[in-house]
Amino acid sequence: MKKLIFEGAEAKTFLTEFFGGKAIEKNRTPKKYRTKKLDDKIRKNRTRDEVNLLHKAKLAGIRTPVLFEVNKEKGIILMEFIKEKKMKEKINKMNKKDFELLGKEISLLHENQIVHGDLTTNNILFGEKKFYFIDFGLGFNSNKAEDFAVDLLGFKRTFLSGYPEKKKEWNWIEKGYQKSVKFKEVINRIKAVEKRGRYL
Repeated sequence: MKKLIFEGAEAKTFLTEFFGGKAIEKNRTPKKYRTKKLDDKIRKNRTRDEVNLLHKAKLAGIRTPVLFEVNKEKGIILMEFIKEKKMKEKINKMNKKDFELLGKEISLLHENQIVHGDLTTNNILFGEKKFYFIDFGLGFNSNKAEDFAVDLLGFKRTFLSGYPEKKKEWNWIEKGYQKSVKFKEVINRIKAVEKRGRYL
């Protein structure tokens, strides 16, 4: 069994099987507009980087899929299928403590110098009062408050764009994020960026 469940610009994601159980296969497919040598290098490096981030996040106590098999040469990652629903499907059932916990989990990513790169309610799963982070394909390592601010601001924009009525809930996320050691600097940078945007 192998079923395509998502096709993005960079990779295809399949629902498949691994030793009789459900699994997820992420396949960075070759791009014909690049030379083979360059394409192989990019796919290999991005696969390696994503695997390293998933592993690093898990060691930090952040819930991410368990890795089963990795083929860097082919750009394939086989990982655990997590049964929990995407956050966007559960958001109306979440309470204040849930949103604050999410902010705390994001701060934990940043405290461990991990920038997710694509924080959305599609890439965060939620169930049984626990959050799971998936798809680190655009992520990278950093210790810069500027990078953390961009990461959080990107999430804020997509969150409030999709749920403009949930400004209070976003404030709860920011409250939970205050656990971050660089919280003040990150939030100040976000405010500065937003202020510049109002005058453009």
